[in-house]
Amino acid sequence: MKVLIVYATRTGTTERAARMLAGHFPGAHLCDLREENPDPSGYDIILFGSGIYFGRILRPLRNWLNEYWEVIRPKIKGVFICNALIDEVPELMRSNFSLELRNASVVVESFGGEYSPKNLNIYERIRLKLTHKELLGGQVTELVPCILPDRVKAFADEIYDYIEIKGLQ
Repeated sequence: MKVLIVYATRTGTTERAARMLAGHFPGAHLCDLREENPDPSGYDIILFGSGIYFGRILRPLRNWLNEYWEVIRPKIKGVFICNALIDEVPELMRSNFSLELRNASVVVESFGGEYSPKNLNIYERIRLKLTHKELLGGQVTELVPCILPDRVKAFADEIYDYIEIKGLQ
């Protein structure tokens, strides 16, 4: 089965996560949406993800999904995001991906995220300081400042399990 992995990244975290994911799918076509706008029609499995920027997936992924949704709809698909604030994941998934897309996907997951101050602009640094205060105050209970390889592997395993259960090898 042909696998397409597309991603939108701003600081490189999602690219690292997508490359990790590609390691579980030999021969997968890995695509940075800043550089390429691939047509998914020639693929059987479509995996896509984005970093989160102020609560939103990045524009290149939003545009790509809008352009190709009718092609993607019947395919095997998985959705991932990269964000360090795990408490926010359910709301981020609801606000960024339609119920139809989430329900039609084999797996929808966060791979964790990274905060690298050198990759942040002044507004992002201020937000990080505010978030740090929220962490200290107890409003945010779980910060995962790294990509979680176990989640990436579990994501890939769910795709493989689905293929096996459906007899699609």
